[in-house]
Amino acid sequence: MAMIEVKGLTKTFGAKGAVMVEALVDVDLSIEAGEIFGVIGLSGAGKSTFIRCLNRLEVPTSGSVVVDGRDLGGLTREELRAFRRNMGMIFQSFNLLSSRTVAGNVAFSMEAAGKGREETKARVAELLEMVGLADKAKAYPAQLSGGQKQRVGIARALANNPKILLSDEATSSLDPQTTSSILSLIEDLKHRLGLTVILITHEMKVITEICDRVAVMESGRVVELGPVMEVFTDPKHPTTKNFVEAAQSNYERFLGPEFKPQGKLIRIIFMGDITTEPLVYNLIKRFDVEPNILQANLDVIKGQTTGNLLLDLSGRPAALEGALDYLRGLNLIFKVLN
Repeated sequence: MAMIEVKGLTKTFGAKGAVMVEALVDVDLSIEAGEIFGVIGLSGAGKSTFIRCLNRLEVPTSGSVVVDGRDLGGLTREELRAFRRNMGMIFQSFNLLSSRTVAGNVAFSMEAAGKGREETKARVAELLEMVGLADKAKAYPAQLSGGQKQRVGIARALANNPKILLSDEATSSLDPQTTSSILSLIEDLKHRLGLTVILITHEMKVITEICDRVAVMESGRVVELGPVMEVFTDPKHPTTKNFVEAAQSNYERFLGPEFKPQGKLIRIIFMGDITTEPLVYNLIKRFDVEPNILQANLDVIKGQTTGNLLLDLSGRPAALEGALDYLRGLNLIFKVLN
C-alpha cells in the first residue's frame, strides 16, 4: 500500500518576468508504507525541494502529493498544520535550540501541539531512552557531539508519533562511523515504530546501507528508480553510474585512461553465497585462462554481502569463451567492458 503518491510534481521558482528555475519537473513516484525510500542526487538536483513539497513547506507549481490517502493541495491551513504532525523531519544542521536542554528540545514540538506537561515529560523520557541519550536529558546542545545532536533531532522529530520520517541530508556533516550508527538507529526505529522513511542524500553509501528503493534525481527529474540492489548492481542512467562508480571506484580512474588490457576486461558483480566461492581459482583450473585482478572489493547492501571484481582475462579464444560460458551459468552479473 502506498503511503505517498506523487504525480506530475513540478516546482518553478522565479518572479514573473525573471529567469525561471525548474527545481522539479513532472515527478511521478510512489512510496510504500513501511519502506525506507532514498532520494539521491548532486547539489541542485531538486532533492530538498522534493522533500519540502512532501510536507507542503513548498507549494508545488503543479501536480499532486497524496499522503496517507489525503491530497495535501486540498487541505486548509489548519488541517495542514495538524497533518504535518504525521511527518517528523531531521536536518543536516540539527536545528537545535541552544538555550534549551536536550529534554527541552525534544519537548518543544509537543508543547507547540498543546500536549500536557506529564504526557510530554513521559514521552521525552521514552524517546531519549530510545535514541540512547537518557543520561543527557539535562545537557545543552553545546555539550554534545555531532552524532548526539542528530540523535536529539531524531527524538524531537518523533515526539508527536508521526507515521513518516523525512531526513534531509541528516548524515552529511557526520564522520563515517557516526553516520553508520545514525543510519542503524533510523532503521531500528523504522521497524520498532512502523515508520515510513524518506531519506535525502548525495552519498550512495548511505543509500546502500539502509534503503529499500531509490530514486536518482538530476535537474529536477527522476532519471532512475528501483530497488537498491537492482540500481546499484546494474545502473542504467549515466548519473546513476557515476554514483555507483564513485562508491566502487571505476577502473578508468583507478588505472588511468592509458591502460590497455591484455584480454577481455570483465566486471563481475556477485552476491550471497557465491561471494565465498573460489571464482578466480576455478577460472584458472578449469579453462586455462589468466585472470589479472585489477580491482576487487566486498560491500554490504541492505545486509547482503556483494562483491565487485574487475578482471583482465586473457587466454586462447576457445578458453576465453568457455570461461565466459561458465560465468553465464552462475548467479552473478558480469559485463565485458572492451
